[in-house]
Amino acid sequence: MSFILFSVVGCSNEGSPTLTRVYYDIVNSEENTEGTWMIIDEQSLTDIDQAFKEIKWDPNTMPSMSREEVVKVTLFRETDKNLPERLDYYSIWFNADETATIISENESEGFGNLEQEQTQILKEYLLNTTDRTLAP
Repeated sequence: MSFILFSVVGCSNEGSPTLTRVYYDIVNSEENTEGTWMIIDEQSLTDIDQAFKEIKWDPNTMPSMSREEVVKVTLFRETDKNLPERLDYYSIWFNADETATIISENESEGFGNLEQEQTQILKEYLLNTTDRTLAP
């Protein structure tokens, strides 16, 4: 008698968490925010996710900045459909040389810099005031 063994393999998203939405606050000159905005459009999320992948991180570094951040960002990432989303928090400063400085609350990322091309993408999505949606 011979047996045939079937192996069932489940699909998992362990390799790379999926960015499901972005919430952000623009910080004004009085260091206040004007509301929390969200991005849920699939193409926008793909572009933002790619920009964040290009950040050059200096882990375990938490510098002190001389001015308040321009934008506070929360990325919602799905790691497993059966688990709550993971939240990643960032503060972003846009610099005069068209680069960005980012501080992550995640110690494994810490302090990061983003080059001009990817900074422009973030600015377009996070500072665009014409097509914003308030977060719930």
